[in-house]
Amino acid sequence: MVREQVMVLTARIVDTARPKDKAYKLSDGAGLYLLVGVSGLKSWRANFTVVGKQKTRTYGQYPAITLADARRTNLLAKGVRPEPASPTFKVVAVEWLKIAQGRLSNSKHKIQLERTLAEHVFPTLGSIPITEIKRATLVAVVKAIAARGTLETARRVAGRIGMVLNHAQDCGLLESHPGSGLTRVLETVNHVPMPSINPADAPALFAAILTYSEVVTRLALQVLALTFVRDSELRGMRLDEIKREEMLWVIPAARMKKRLPHVVPLTPECLALIDEAASYSSSEFVFESPMRPGRSLGENTLLFALYRLGYRGVMTAHGFRALASTVLNEQSGFAPDVIERQLAHGEKNEVRGAYNRAQYLDQRVLLMRWWTDWVIARLPQP
Repeated sequence: MVREQVMVLTARIVDTARPKDKAYKLSDGAGLYLLVGVSGLKSWRANFTVVGKQKTRTYGQYPAITLADARRTNLLAKGVRPEPASPTFKVVAVEWLKIAQGRLSNSKHKIQLERTLAEHVFPTLGSIPITEIKRATLVAVVKAIAARGTLETARRVAGRIGMVLNHAQDCGLLESHPGSGLTRVLETVNHVPMPSINPADAPALFAAILTYSEVVTRLALQVLALTFVRDSELRGMRLDEIKREEMLWVIPAARMKKRLPHVVPLTPECLALIDEAASYSSSEFVFESPMRPGRSLGENTLLFALYRLGYRGVMTAHGFRALASTVLNEQSGFAPDVIERQLAHGEKNEVRGAYNRAQYLDQRVLLMRWWTDWVIARLPQP
């Protein structure tokens, strides 16, 4: 006699069912069961009655026929139209990725976005139907990442899980979802500011930069000191972004952190340095890599240059922004709004910000003149 165990089956129960000294059944309901033979062979079957006699249907062997396949086949055999199968998290995530990657201009960011899901999310959530994902599972995923000491990665993963589930909701697959506010299960961390020198130490730094042997990198550091833009914005500077008659550098929205265009007034001293750097370039980039013609300076070039000058842990490329912010707010007399606009800090009203790339431009021209004079006054005198 074949023993029958009654339960609601899961894919894991089916997969891990092991043979015993006698064949046995694992019942799934609606007459469907998995018959596990002594040899380990697993087959899907269902009992039904015709004219008072019990008969058996065989649907096929596992794993060729999955649990979901067997359930659908059994319902169809009973004349019941099964509900459409819910797509898995991975299927929905791949759809969302196509949309999200289409909004990114940086190919590196596109790869990172996909890799984050592939490495940290798909192994656990990928095969789960989108309608069956539980809050506890999501919490476990992000907490496991944080436990490895990668809290920032955990935050990014939590955010991207929420975006995938938002997409599922927008597509009508979910009425609501368990991924909202997922980052709140992670510890709050006080962000450590990027290292930056004190204003009193600026003369020594500026003097050290002038000694740097590789000319394009040295010029890039000098222009970075005068413009205090973000490292990536400077390295990506293109010749067609320089508006000579207006003495402006217009950085397009695609290269800005907030995806809003930004205007940098240029002083004659700064423009002269840009022209000198451009004279070494054979491409569209002002700061072309001496090691890779046709490409801009590498991502860590300026940081490593500061290391070589003895500023490891003391100053970073981003630190020029902190230095300028400190000096301008404490010494220049310009209004905080003008300083913030020149630093391209986020405009709370993004619609207004999109139309105000040149907001306070007259004052910002004067501000950049003041800042250039402050820097020049701290350079070594002949």
